[in-house]
Amino acid sequence: MRKTRVSATIPEEILRRFDEVCKDLGHKNRSSAISTALYEYIVSNKWIKKKGNIAGAIIITYDHHTRNINEMLTEVQHEYNDIINASLHIHLTHEQCLEIVAVRGEANKIRKLFKNLQSIKGIFSIKFVASA
Repeated sequence: MRKTRVSATIPEEILRRFDEVCKDLGHKNRSSAISTALYEYIVSNKWIKKKGNIAGAIIITYDHHTRNINEMLTEVQHEYNDIINASLHIHLTHEQCLEIVAVRGEANKIRKLFKNLQSIKGIFSIKFVASA
């Protein structure tokens, strides 16, 4: 495969943490790790263009002290109860919670749910994991 040199501006703390993970995983160099990370990013986001029915889980980490976040998450989930099969709430720390929302249905509707959840203030991370 042909290779291309790229340049990117990345916050120092993120790069430091990335390098630590690369070392822990045994990557030979940063370029190899970045290629692996980019490929994983592409594969894990294939669902964004899928058509028809899909299934998977939306995984959300958020600050439960953010004003009205629990109500907002619940409200959005109620709007999509036809594609949400179950949800699981886990307390990670006093401030952080993890919400896992199992979904199955039309890909376009799952994308809309994801985008609505993603827009809620106080969410640290959100990811969709598609079933095989």
